[in-house]
Amino acid sequence: MLLNNLDFLPKYSYPLYRPPSEANSLIFQVTEGCSYNQCSFCGMYVTKKFKLKSFEDFKAEVDIIPDYVRNSVKRIFLADGDAVIYPTEGLIKILDYININFPNLERISSYAGPQAILSKGMDEWTHILKRKLNLLYFGLESANNDVLEIMNKGMDAEEVKSKVIKLQEIGFTFSIMVILGGGGVKFSEAHALDTAKWISEVNPKYLGMLTLFIRRKKNYFEKIEKPMIRHLIKEARMMIEHINGRGIIFRSNHVSNMFILKGILSEDRESLLNYLDDVYLYLASKKMLDTYPDYYKEEF
Repeated sequence: MLLNNLDFLPKYSYPLYRPPSEANSLIFQVTEGCSYNQCSFCGMYVTKKFKLKSFEDFKAEVDIIPDYVRNSVKRIFLADGDAVIYPTEGLIKILDYININFPNLERISSYAGPQAILSKGMDEWTHILKRKLNLLYFGLESANNDVLEIMNKGMDAEEVKSKVIKLQEIGFTFSIMVILGGGGVKFSEAHALDTAKWISEVNPKYLGMLTLFIRRKKNYFEKIEKPMIRHLIKEARMMIEHINGRGIIFRSNHVSNMFILKGILSEDRESLLNYLDDVYLYLASKKMLDTYPDYYKEEF
């Protein structure tokens, strides 16, 4: 549908982030910023103070959307960093209003931090799931606790793994994100192998692989021995080689990635590994293996 006048869209507080797969979703910013906002590698929301949008303000944003637009909406993404941290009673009120006003809605999705995942009980999650919020994007980053400590992620990989498995069992779909290079050179192998084991045991529907990059937190590289391209390729190779998944839709197509991978794990393992070997040989011929892909620097 071609819309010439978009004055009815919510007035967003920037920067505004959403997963690539939510490009065509209607976004409601029911929270601003990140409730945790202490990860040492991430500066996405450092310019924002976390706050909840009131139901009244959210309702006003919905109410000005014309009926013909509401009827066309199939997907809604709740922002910012971990919108499901919103207190459950208030979140359910928001979800109920969404479902009333968007009759052809197929799904609602949100980023979900470990604090939100762990703090809500299974009964709360069940009520949320019944209201079509069924896809959660979770930044695992690494399943190695030494790496998570450097990242100041504020979670234990095994504890959150158990909760994610339970949430999948009741019907939630997870898109898991991991970060190549997150542990530097020292923890590179442990990071790759522990993460592959975690992914194998959880078997999420979606897996995305990003690359560590500078995002207003340049001092992160002072905490680790900065990995080179050769280490990043080796990490990606180890993860793919050791993930024993069943039908995991895998993508490495974020703007931070220097090589694009896509396939199904573990069905496409061999073709993905062969491609990485070709990438390695090509970059070796260009004498790039001992450089770092710092071409993506998001500065504001």
